[in-house]
Amino acid sequence: TAAYDTTKGLLSMAIASNIFHTSKLVVYLSGVAAIFGHVFPFYLKFRGGRGVATTTGILIFMLGKISLSVLKFDTILSDLLFMTFLTLSIYITTKDENFLAVTILPVLCALLIIRVPLSLDLAFILFLILYAFFVSSMNMKKMRIFKEKDANIITWRILIRPAAISFPILHLFISRASLTLLIGISWGIAFLMDFVRLFWARANEFLMKRLKKFRIYKAKEEKRFSSITTFLMGVFLSYLLFEESIFVACLGFLIFGDMMAKIIGINYGRKHIVRSEQVKTLEGTAGFFAAAFTISYFLWITNILPIHTGLVGAAIATLVEFLPIPVDDNVSVPILSGSVMMLMSNF
Repeated sequence: TAAYDTTKGLLSMAIASNIFHTSKLVVYLSGVAAIFGHVFPFYLKFRGGRGVATTTGILIFMLGKISLSVLKFDTILSDLLFMTFLTLSIYITTKDENFLAVTILPVLCALLIIRVPLSLDLAFILFLILYAFFVSSMNMKKMRIFKEKDANIITWRILIRPAAISFPILHLFISRASLTLLIGISWGIAFLMDFVRLFWARANEFLMKRLKKFRIYKAKEEKRFSSITTFLMGVFLSYLLFEESIFVACLGFLIFGDMMAKIIGINYGRKHIVRSEQVKTLEGTAGFFAAAFTISYFLWITNILPIHTGLVGAAIATLVEFLPIPVDDNVSVPILSGSVMMLMSNF
């Protein structure tokens, strides 16, 4: 059954192509029809499976086809080794196929957009990836994988961090001085809110208790500066101190490394390796490095940062995040990893 589910989409496409000699668009639509025929079978009152096996079979075939026709051998080998490492890292750490899909598929999508020219083949592959991602996301939602387990875990604050990627994008359109001012103002607003909250009891009570259901601040932040402020401080100092390529790497480590460490540590963490105010797990640390390694790889293939510089920076960022350093991770991770990368770039 598994073999049939995996290959029936390919069989449908082969019939459309080799027997009916239809256009490429119709061939691909026949593959889509096979997927949705599995999901909504009329003989089971339109209640079928998820169609993931059928989608996976077509996706693997299409990836092989487009890679061999467009990419050079060394590029295929490099990307294959990278994706294999990332896949094994995430799966061994979490043992969760749905989380693996949710993590790997966006990376694969980004890799294809960078490597492959726009075409009908690419559009079809991106559709398959999007569908598989949607199914896996729905499975995780049903299983309630991402659930807040204590008052110091606020999911929306973890997931909103990638919005800071807008800073490097803005750098393409505005001057360095203007962007420095913008980041500084953002940090200043967060700092001012914390300052007022910490030194005016009524404001603190209003934000921490009256607006508790909105979960703006963590419970442990009642008497100290929030990680919103320290995060923006880390971003501001990184942009102030380092050149653009290193800043992008630092920001990537800080955003995606920290996000992956938290998500994996909270939901899949089993082996506690550092017990400080915030428990560190082996799984969370592995997730941090996997994300930082991914950032380094993408910066390399886009000619932004040499791979050896990025990998050393990723390793330093992971080590700093792992160790119980008294300085907040939001500041220590980008500053220390960025300093090492800057030294490597200069020498």
